Amino acid sequence: MTPSTGLTLQGFLQGLHANMAGLVASIVAILVVLLVVRWFINKMANSSEMGDSEVATARGWANGIAGVLACIVLVGFAVNAASYATNVIPRTGLDRSSINQDMDANIKR
Repeated sequence: MTPSTGLTLQGFLQGLHANMAGLVASIVAILVVLLVVRWFINKMANSSEMGDSEVATARGWANGIAGVLACIVLVGFAVNAASYATNVIPRTGLDRSSINQDMDANIKR
């Protein structure tokens, strides 16, 4: 039986499992922080400490920062996925590199 060098979808997803968990956790953390910040903005708006234009500006900044952070997290995940997809894993019998030749020489001794 000849070993397969193709990367299956299931193997690819299993290899990215930790990265996907980090992606989901990061997005959830960003959303929670955004909700807390918006809660404080609403609380300040209700206590008349901020005007309507200031509330709109603060919400805009909070949404913008959360959006930029989410984009950075998504781009980082995409870079990790691309790096994992293009990583070539040497397999015995297919890659006759000097490392495998040295291992074969040690086994034959």
